[in-house]
Formats: sequence, C-alpha cells, structure tokens
Amino acid sequence: MKYGNFHITAPLMLGGEINEAEVLGASVWLWMHSPQHNTASLNTLPTLLLPIIKNQQFVLVSEGNKPVFFLSWAWMNEQAECRYFTEDALMFREEDWTSGERLWIHDWIAPFGHSIAMKRIVTDIIFPEHFGRMIYHKTKNYQTKTWYGKNTRRQEREQWYREHPVIKDEMALALLAQTLNQ
Repeated sequence: MKYGNFHITAPLMLGGEINEAEVLGASVWLWMHSPQHNTASLNTLPTLLLPIIKNQQFVLVSEGNKPVFFLSWAWMNEQAECRYFTEDALMFREEDWTSGERLWIHDWIAPFGHSIAMKRIVTDIIFPEHFGRMIYHKTKNYQTKTWYGKNTRRQEREQWYREHPVIKDEMALALLAQTLNQ
C-alpha cells in the first residue's frame, strides 16, 4: 500500500503477498541500525523474528527502496503477558504471539527518525479500530504505555484497560529492564 512517499507492507492487516526472505532481510537490516537491537545475535532470530514473519504480525515500511520502519506485535493471553514481563525474551513461546486478545507492540524500529510519521500509519491505517500496550524504554525506567487507533472510543478503551489490567509488579519491570539492557 502506498502512503505518501512510503510503501507499507502489513499482510495480516492490509492483505497482500510477501516474500518472507525479503521481509527477514529488511527487518534484520533495520535491527542492525537500531541501538536497541543491533547487539542481538543471529541465534535470537528463530524466537524473536521468525514467528512474527510466519504469523504476518508486522509492518514493514520503505521509503523508495530503503526500509525505514519495522513494527511487530503479539496478541497475548494473561499467562503470555506475565511471561513477557518475567522471562527472558528468548524464552517467549511461539504460541504466545497469538495466544489471546491483549495487543502488545513488541518492536518499534525507526532508526532513521521516522517515528512521528510511523505513529500515524500505525494508528490511522494499521490499527484504527484497536488499542493496546507497549513497553517504553527510551528512559532509564521502563514504562508500560497505552496506545489507540484513531477510530476507537475513549470509554471503550478505558473500560477494556480496567478489565484487562497489566502487571504492576515493580520487580517484574526491573527484571525486564535488566533483560532488555543486556
């Protein structure tokens, strides 16, 4: 799908065919340019990237022929969400990516400064009817943040978040911060 100067690939949400090898190559290339991802070793790919591509739970955005953004997400149940906070990322189970109704942004990779434009793509085009959570780690303390699509209603979001509380265990967040900083 074209959006201004961008080409958006999001097969699960927008349809279309993909070449998994090309998606893998573009994703790894973006990981290499991301300070939060460029230290990941190749042995993490079967756990952290291949299930995303297999389940088509990603957005890949290019400007011209250059990849500029990669987003992945998981639909977790309560148990998967708990493991997400308390276990090493490499222990994330393949079935956890699609285990429930709790939508979590997993990776937000925009190493060339496209985050503002990508936020609009995510909330207006990819997930206009959805809302979810993500872990914000640009500060020293990791935080759980919420986000929502442009067509969602505030009352609906607030009710869902109340009925589906996230882990507030500070120990779990500290463990997560330690894991992500390795």
